[in-house]
Amino acid sequence: MYLRTIIFSLSEEKEKKGSSSKKDTEGMLVLTCSSKLASLRRLLTHSFPESLKVCGALHHVIEKNPFRLQVLVDQWPDFTSVICRPPLEEMTDPSDPYTNTYFLFSKDPQGLRQFLQDPETVNWKQELQIQGCQPALTGVLHEVSSKHGSQMHTTSNLLYMRDRMESEDLENMSNISDLQFSTLKPEEAYLVNEVWAFGGNLLGERYISHCIQSFPNVCARKLGVGKPVAWTMSEQSAEMRMGYTEKQYRNQGLFRTMIVQLANKLHSMGCPLYCHVAPDNKTSQAATLRAGFPLAGRWQQWKFQPL
Repeated sequence: MYLRTIIFSLSEEKEKKGSSSKKDTEGMLVLTCSSKLASLRRLLTHSFPESLKVCGALHHVIEKNPFRLQVLVDQWPDFTSVICRPPLEEMTDPSDPYTNTYFLFSKDPQGLRQFLQDPETVNWKQELQIQGCQPALTGVLHEVSSKHGSQMHTTSNLLYMRDRMESEDLENMSNISDLQFSTLKPEEAYLVNEVWAFGGNLLGERYISHCIQSFPNVCARKLGVGKPVAWTMSEQSAEMRMGYTEKQYRNQGLFRTMIVQLANKLHSMGCPLYCHVAPDNKTSQAATLRAGFPLAGRWQQWKFQPL
């Protein structure tokens, strides 16, 4: 009995040591310790809005992590760059940018080069996308990817965020008599996919279905019909995305109401509150501002394809 106790104690001690972090290479560290992940999240909140994407992803990693994301830093505790992404061995489809998604934040664009060039950090041999809120990283990303024969396409949208939700935010919201609010069903992913600017394909529909099952969303349905006529969702970086309203229900405050409802759900979970809108979408920009989300910067998506 005594010997068995010693063996268990040694095993538990080894597990604790192994859970704090995993050094894969000289240029990359995988954080797995819950206390270190919590510390990192606290530190990232001091770098809003630039760190929003990584901080939002980190929130879901600490909670249930339905997308099985890993948290990579260039060093610890004095990190300068952070990436959240799925394990490389799970990004098996080289043509699937929805799975092959990286969320990036860096305090040192120059030092970021080495971090990105590590093959254990980014797999440049497959189609992928990197999201963040730092337009200044574009040059470094282009330089590094070009060394691997990758072609880069950059999308830059307007970034909106707010610090918290207040009780009065849920007051004076639109109440359209023939609509009721609920949540989307996984089998309704095709409706979102048909109108989402970044979707329109089977891989996108599968991704949307996964998001519906894993994260908060809000939709509006016709009474007695069931089909949603408007919706807004959140995803693995806790961002509110994919908002849409059918034409006959636009300009009635419905979109603003859904944003507030979804933001309230995310706020109750401790998530950062943010979203992006295309520069030419003036209607959604106005609705986002009316929902209490001021302009905070730029939202970036860098999409790469091997040449």
